[in-house]
Amino acid sequence: MVNIKELKSHPNKLLCTHVNGVLGNIKKITNRLSISRIAELTAIFHDLGKVNPNFQQRLIESKSDGYSHHAYFSAFAFYTFCIDKENRNLINAFLEKDLTQNDLITLLIIIAKHHGHLPDFNPKGNLEVEPYIISKEEIDSLFVFLQNTDEDLPVESFVGNYFMNEKINPFFQLLNDCKVRNTFKDKIIFSNRNNSNPLDFFLETQFAFSALIQADKADAMDSSIIDNDGKKIQEFCKIYPETLKQYTSKFKGDTKLNQVRTQIREEADSNIGNELKSNKRVFELTAPTGSGKTIMLLSLASKIIEQKGNYRIIYALPFLSITEQVETEVLDILKDFEDNDFIQRIDSKSTNSRFDDLQKSLDQNLDENKMKELDFLIFQERIFAYPFVITTFVQFFETLLSNRNSTLLKLPNFSKSIFLIDEIQSLPPRLYTFLVAYLTRFCEKFDCYTIISTATQPNFNLQNKNEIIEFFNDYKCPAPLLDYKKYFESDIFNRYQINHLEEPIDLQELTQLVKEEENSVLIIVNTIDDSKELFSNLKKYESAGNLFLLNTHFTPKDRKKKIQIIKELLKSNEKTILISTQLIEAGVDIDFPVLYRDFALISSIVQSAGRCNRNGIMSDKGKVVIFNLQNNGKSRANLIYGRGKDKEILKFTKNAITGTDNFQEKELLTIQQVFFEKISQELNFGRHSQNKGKIEFDFIEDIKDCAFEKIGKFQLIDEFEYGLVKQYFIPNDDNDNRFKILLKLKDEMKVNNLNREQIRILKLKIKNQLKDIANNIVSVRLKANDIEPLLSSDEDYYGIWKISSDSYSFSDGVILKGGESIL
Repeated sequence: MVNIKELKSHPNKLLCTHVNGVLGNIKKITNRLSISRIAELTAIFHDLGKVNPNFQQRLIESKSDGYSHHAYFSAFAFYTFCIDKENRNLINAFLEKDLTQNDLITLLIIIAKHHGHLPDFNPKGNLEVEPYIISKEEIDSLFVFLQNTDEDLPVESFVGNYFMNEKINPFFQLLNDCKVRNTFKDKIIFSNRNNSNPLDFFLETQFAFSALIQADKADAMDSSIIDNDGKKIQEFCKIYPETLKQYTSKFKGDTKLNQVRTQIREEADSNIGNELKSNKRVFELTAPTGSGKTIMLLSLASKIIEQKGNYRIIYALPFLSITEQVETEVLDILKDFEDNDFIQRIDSKSTNSRFDDLQKSLDQNLDENKMKELDFLIFQERIFAYPFVITTFVQFFETLLSNRNSTLLKLPNFSKSIFLIDEIQSLPPRLYTFLVAYLTRFCEKFDCYTIISTATQPNFNLQNKNEIIEFFNDYKCPAPLLDYKKYFESDIFNRYQINHLEEPIDLQELTQLVKEEENSVLIIVNTIDDSKELFSNLKKYESAGNLFLLNTHFTPKDRKKKIQIIKELLKSNEKTILISTQLIEAGVDIDFPVLYRDFALISSIVQSAGRCNRNGIMSDKGKVVIFNLQNNGKSRANLIYGRGKDKEILKFTKNAITGTDNFQEKELLTIQQVFFEKISQELNFGRHSQNKGKIEFDFIEDIKDCAFEKIGKFQLIDEFEYGLVKQYFIPNDDNDNRFKILLKLKDEMKVNNLNREQIRILKLKIKNQLKDIANNIVSVRLKANDIEPLLSSDEDYYGIWKISSDSYSFSDGVILKGGESIL
């Protein structure tokens, strides 16, 4: 007999040591969660297949002549163990409930797929990579190995090691039982009809899988990251409430607006304290634009920590530009603790100074300890292992719905967290309530709290349909933290007068209207082409020094610089004209006395109007003009918001605002409520179309089917909607050689004789270089008739091209001719 205590899981780690380590990690991850026993069971069995002698040979010799996989072997061994009635009773006792057929399928899939992704449990159509839940080809290879091996595989002694006080019935012979094999191969069939609570089943399966892969990865790395993370959260929560109090105590009530901001924050703080006593977990913070919601959210998180204990904070925002702003503010609040590594912004452009230092050091010397530290930092970011994480909606919501191994690594660290969800109206309207209801159940199951912040007051009531109410059983709307109506109706937040021009106008008429304005003006249009043409028109009349264009054809670096210049001009009362697309709508703290906005959804109109007299310092009200722009006989609002199935959403706004030629900011609340009531009750609930209709999500039915692979394809930003994306690098000047360095790294990766460590280091360098140039990259969506900008290099880095200086300027952005550029 093989001694299982001598078998290995990794070149330098014993199998039993590894399984014990994974089991220990699982217990830490799932502590106090109802999912704990299921996850622990997967930990015990996930690497049982490593008793395979071919796997052991591969560890020693780096190769094997026979079948050396382990995950499917582990799953099949678990299946044979469960067939015996007495052994099944052991599992029932372990789980503290009866193991159902669907529970068994879940456990088998998690074990079999723990190095892959969660598949569709009920494969349909062409979305499924494999035609069965688990690969029949892999099963056939496993069965051939088992049939031909002469080894007495120690599967029973392995399992006995984890049920030492229990009598285990023999099951080794079942590995070669034809009937058992055929059932495993052909009869593992999932039926959603057997699930009394499909949402819980989906969440538990996804979370158990994510807990296993994180626990497995952490132990394989010999990393103490889970323990360190818990200690860091404890340290952070100890200093955070008092530090924030000291910061907010410095706020001056020097204006009526600041006095009301303080009043709103104190009311919200008081109300959440009362709601927490009744075990509420999801809250709604609806307040006017400019009321200081960032500080309010941070303060509310502090109240939860004071009242409920230690929790991670995850602050999620819709746009990269806003994540940078929030990071700056949070770092300022906690500047006395900057060396504690409490805070990390995690998005496509975020950086880590320690990561950079280690990489530079490793360029000189491949030190093993520094390599381990680098691995730790990379893993720490991948799993969100920081006390305070600032990230994007894409990272947050796509993780909640993911099936991908690399993405789900972070999901366990969503448990025991406080989610601060800002500007929720930026989500697809059809998914507002679905995602809030889904997040509510996630919070209840995995010990989380959520605060949903908005200035547009979406309606989070479920549609009155039996199948929706049954699916989200016991759902209750987020608890409101403010008596928001009194603030929306307050004169303090009645900062502008809205004039709605119902008759369509063209760009020439718009140019004339703007030209006649005596004050500074912000004009927001719906397409890039419109912004460029209006900019060109106004150049004839306005000083070039005070006329600005802003859209996504500028680098993030130049957009940020422009906004700063404009703020300074406005502060000095110099007349300034800014023409922008909707990218300026949310999160940009800029204040114009006059704003023109092309027709859009009511949520976009409200967000845009929030840039007019934002701080309420004008003696008179600000001026907001809503117009209906037509170009070449086409409504520009329809081009963006009236496409396909969502054209009815634009119609809701038209119906809500028609007949209101002249109204004030405080009257917008009623209009918003009508709009969001329509969305809540009339749109197809939880439906989403993607890839030009090639993927149609019905999230309730998809979750019932455990369609993990399909749901995992969900994207908040549909790459196929508005044309092919081309990326261009804009150098700072002629001496900027960063793109050249990137191309050099690409060539180095093509060298044939690189070892694993060299490849890993190169990949890290490339990732870091891409982040370094991110603020100099423009993403342009090219339509069929567009003529691409001139390039300064005939070589690309996997779709990123270096642009010619003749094709870009700080004033005009990317110079593009041809079809319409709409985003």
